[in-house]
Amino acid sequence: MKVNVDLWKIFTLVLGILIMPLAGWVWQTNLDVAEVSNDLGDLEVKVANIEKDAEEYEKNARALIGVEKDIEHIRASLSRIEELVTR
Repeated sequence: MKVNVDLWKIFTLVLGILIMPLAGWVWQTNLDVAEVSNDLGDLEVKVANIEKDAEEYEKNARALIGVEKDIEHIRASLSRIEELVTR
C-alpha cells in the first residue's frame, strides 16, 4: 500500500512539473493572441483611413487634370486672341 502512495505522489509530482509550465505557456499564448487581435483591429482602422485618403487623393488628381486641361484651353484661346490683336 505504501508503494501505491509513493507512486501516486511521484505521478502527481511529474504531472505538476509538466502541467504548470504548459498552463503558463497556454496563458501567455492567450495573451499574445489577444494582443495580436487588438493590433489587427487597429490596423484595420488605419487601412480604412488610408483607403479613404487614397480615394480623396484620386479625386484631387482628377480635378487637377481637369484644371490643367482648362489652362491649356485658356492658353489656346489667348493665343488666338493675341493673333487676332496683332493682325
